[in-house]
Amino acid sequence: MNAVIFLPPQQVMAAPLAQRLAARLRLAGAACRIELTAQLPMPHEDAWHIALGEFPGLGRWLDGNATKIALSPLDWPALQAFCDAHFPLREPVYTVLADRCEAGQAVLPGEFWSTAPLPGALALQAAPPEWALGQALLAARARLAVAESCTGGGLAARLTDLPGSSAYFDRGFVTYSNAAKIALLDVREETLARTGAVSEATALEMLRGALGHGDLAVAITGIAGPGGAAPGKPVGTVCIAWGRRGGAVAADTFHFPGDRLAVRHAAGSVALGRLLELLHGRPG
Repeated sequence: MNAVIFLPPQQVMAAPLAQRLAARLRLAGAACRIELTAQLPMPHEDAWHIALGEFPGLGRWLDGNATKIALSPLDWPALQAFCDAHFPLREPVYTVLADRCEAGQAVLPGEFWSTAPLPGALALQAAPPEWALGQALLAARARLAVAESCTGGGLAARLTDLPGSSAYFDRGFVTYSNAAKIALLDVREETLARTGAVSEATALEMLRGALGHGDLAVAITGIAGPGGAAPGKPVGTVCIAWGRRGGAVAADTFHFPGDRLAVRHAAGSVALGRLLELLHGRPG
């Protein structure tokens, strides 16, 4: 059976989840589309009608119809149960959070789905990767701090959108300017002068500053565009550092395609992937 996902405009921040849900249904062989609408229509086509979020008159719209369902963007178990019950997968599928994955199908920037259990892969869930990280942090009884430049707090927002995130998220630093990096994270002026703000050296110093406030931390600095490119550092260049307090730290440079939103989302997803690998015993 096919599906239509209705998303209210005031909950446009749930659009990535709607995209992920649509991709998950298509993977099971359904034709699926997303409609942004303030009022739920009364469709007559033979398809599942999914209200993803709060709409006026939702109870009347459901009307006991077996092919209409209301799902909360934050109720991951219900989303997963709906997918498993009505759109089962023919074979296992895995999520890989990386800058590229030739064996996988791109779903959202920085996120790929693959039928092969590639390094760093997670069993596919309807929930976003920030939910998987939250569960891993809870299991490890670890707290997280993040330091962000080009993502402007976007990763912290993704993590703290989840109910119960106060159990594992300690704080986030949005250090957009060089002065903020120096004042809040103890990034050295000589490092910024020598390598620039977008460098693995700067990301590592941001990381060390954040690790003073968490068991694990991640730092992101880059050029999200459309301007800001420099010689050897085109738009889409992002440096990410991650590590554990008292343990190994690592950094890498990525080149993400797409517009500003795509670069920022991909940077956050890859950062989540590196933290998940760290918690699963793969230091990167």
